[in-house]
Amino acid sequence: MSRGELAQYITLTVAIAGLQFAWSVEMGFGSPYLLSLGLKKSLVSLVWLAGPLSGLIMQPLVGVLSDKSTSRFGRRRPYIVGSTVCSVLCLAVIGWTRELAGGRATLAVYLAVVAFYFLDFAVNCLQASLRALIVDVLPASRQDAGTAWASRMIGIGNVVGFLMGFLDLVRLLPFLGSTHMQVLTTIASA
Repeated sequence: MSRGELAQYITLTVAIAGLQFAWSVEMGFGSPYLLSLGLKKSLVSLVWLAGPLSGLIMQPLVGVLSDKSTSRFGRRRPYIVGSTVCSVLCLAVIGWTRELAGGRATLAVYLAVVAFYFLDFAVNCLQASLRALIVDVLPASRQDAGTAWASRMIGIGNVVGFLMGFLDLVRLLPFLGSTHMQVLTTIASA
């Protein structure tokens, strides 16, 4: 593999690492966070239904819609940009739910649940677009390697995201937020 090919694989797939980081933040730290906001334990599993539900809907839908796109920016890029913006906004709402709710506990729970649902739909849109971009950009002879690089990036994003729970992020990065979830969501938005 040439240095140019390596750079292309990394460039095409590094966003997938960020996407997985965001998902690991949600999966690894979302349940305790929702419980701390006051969501009943019996309802937490309904929040996590958003992941498979959004994958079932968004992956094929975005695939079909983006395949037919005639945007001057390309078939996938408008979906990538739109879902990235939505993801960043959802992560901000999740991190600062209490502040946005102004001390109203019920509102905080609703904001967080809605943000988690929108985040899952946005992340699935982003994932479908990024994977399709690999197929669009790489010649058929290099698509297997591109997919392998995407898998590597998934692993890297997950490992880094879950390891963040081990660190005292508020002490290490106080300028990113005053709670662990605020710092995590800020990093995931970057």
